[in-house]
Amino acid sequence: MAWFQEALRDLAVNDRAMLAELHPPGCPDKCSPLDAQELALARVASLVAVDGPADTFRWTVGDALEAGASADKIVAILLAVAPLVGFARVAMTAPKIAIALDYDLDAALEVLEP
Repeated sequence: MAWFQEALRDLAVNDRAMLAELHPPGCPDKCSPLDAQELALARVASLVAVDGPADTFRWTVGDALEAGASADKIVAILLAVAPLVGFARVAMTAPKIAIALDYDLDAALEVLEP
């Protein structure tokens, strides 16, 4: 059985014992077919979906940057999930990602005001 098949089967039945065997401590980071950047970007996308807290965005975006993702790629992930999670969720998340990227969104928005 392929890795993805076993993982999906165990996830579907919520078999935590099997998942612990399939993913020992340190997984999926060390044994996933995703590289570090893909894994970090997937985590950013999941935080958007669940409206994660700003601190968690800071850590996760930091992990993505550390793994080689650019700020452009991180924002592209935000845009990619927008049709699925809704544009209101994305609008609520944008400031959290801006903070995580050390981008002063408030100052940038002030420039736009007449």
